[in-house]
Amino acid sequence: MSYALYELAMNEDIQEQLRTQLQETMQKHDGKLTYQALQSVNYLDMIFSETLRKYPVYPFLDRTCTKTYRVPGTDIVLDKGVFAFTSILGIQRDPQYFPEPERFDPERFSDANRGNIPRCCFMSFGEGPHKCLGLRLGYLQGKLGIAHIILNYRVHPCASTPAKMEFNLHSFLITPRDGVPLKLTRVTN
Repeated sequence: MSYALYELAMNEDIQEQLRTQLQETMQKHDGKLTYQALQSVNYLDMIFSETLRKYPVYPFLDRTCTKTYRVPGTDIVLDKGVFAFTSILGIQRDPQYFPEPERFDPERFSDANRGNIPRCCFMSFGEGPHKCLGLRLGYLQGKLGIAHIILNYRVHPCASTPAKMEFNLHSFLITPRDGVPLKLTRVTN
């Protein structure tokens, strides 16, 4: 949520578009942010997915080879029992798969564009049979928190908000080096 709020603060047009969609959704659902209402805000899902693309929780996936495997088209052989690491951060910020990877662009995850993302290039919750069981809960909690904040506050950068997010190199997870300082002002109708 912190990274999403950071990106919304740095991209006020995206924040306003989200706020408008959330307000319209609230009107359609009698002022209640129900599960169904939240699921109908596609732009929020796009923002959440783009945030996870730029800032996955884990920088890599690790797996143990269960059988010897030759990488197709190469002489590389992974022996049974070897640990294999996949850089999620590297793939999700590779311009081959995500043009202008440093740019925050929720439209990458629109219904029209989602199909352009190659299989296994967006894997913030893992991939395959060992994909995170908490994926749906994680999305729900994150989207609910962002929705409540954006409905009630405008998020702005402040004097100590970094122009570019830098990571804490001493953390196992992808965490901000200096936190995510932001300024919130109450939305008035």
